[in-house]
Amino acid sequence: MARIWVERYTGSGVPFEYWGHSPTPRPEDRNLVPRNMLKVAVASFTFRFVCVEQIRDCLSYYEQQTHPSSRLSINGGDHWEFERWFERPPMYLLEDAKRTKVVKALRKALAVAEAGAFAEVLPFG
Repeated sequence: MARIWVERYTGSGVPFEYWGHSPTPRPEDRNLVPRNMLKVAVASFTFRFVCVEQIRDCLSYYEQQTHPSSRLSINGGDHWEFERWFERPPMYLLEDAKRTKVVKALRKALAVAEAGAFAEVLPFG
């Protein structure tokens, strides 16, 4: 059974590319405006999300049974390669039984997020 909850964002564990979807786009301002983080604990792993787009990206990755190469080339060279953040969690999450649990939990988390989980006001502290 997956556990989904919302916490106040404390400043760690969020890929930089998703800060553009926030009300405070500058990284140096990210702690000035209180924000929420949606956490999803499933299959002995906890995912952390700060926006709906991040959940959608992760869900689309885990919905695929077969994945292409996880390395992306930058500037066409083979020395500048990187992995996307959702490809870094433990490989056991891609096993069929665990992957179906992850997909089910992420779909539920997407519904929670689209219902306004990031917009709700949490008590500070």
